[in-house]
Amino acid sequence: MIKTAKNIVSMVVIATLLSSCAGITSQIGSSPLLCCPGDYQNYTEYGLRTEGLPLFLRDYVVAEFEKAFDEKGLSRNDQAHDIEVVLAYNHINLYSDQEDIDPFTRMESLNVELSYIAQINIEIAETATRKRVWAGAISRIHQVTPGEYMHEERARPEFYKAFARVLENYPAKE
Repeated sequence: MIKTAKNIVSMVVIATLLSSCAGITSQIGSSPLLCCPGDYQNYTEYGLRTEGLPLFLRDYVVAEFEKAFDEKGLSRNDQAHDIEVVLAYNHINLYSDQEDIDPFTRMESLNVELSYIAQINIEIAETATRKRVWAGAISRIHQVTPGEYMHEERARPEFYKAFARVLENYPAKE
């Protein structure tokens, strides 16, 4: 059942990206997935952890998420918090013959363009009850040629815009 749900979410994300590519100025798509069963006005602090986020992305992806989420009136406190945020990386290969190729540890001898979706799922749960109170995802389709690398200075503002967009419906603290 979980695998079916993940496949449905992935298909929705792909369809959203493909149908709205021309109208979006950002390179990263966003999708809110669960909103608003929580007690948002009582949340003041959040903890944050990552799962599977590649090392070279971790610091600045977390920094850009924090900037967007702090605008909602919360502050980060990993020791004592009302809610916990998990940023989980999901890699979706677009071609079955590339399933075993890790784009982050490519062999120089491998001379193939990789096509995949890089997705970061965002789940927010109450610390005390573990009840999910919000969820969303950001994603981008990548086509990476051999020797190509990530341009952090261009990606950083795109991550912020995507996080701000996906968090638009997260209730701000008054």
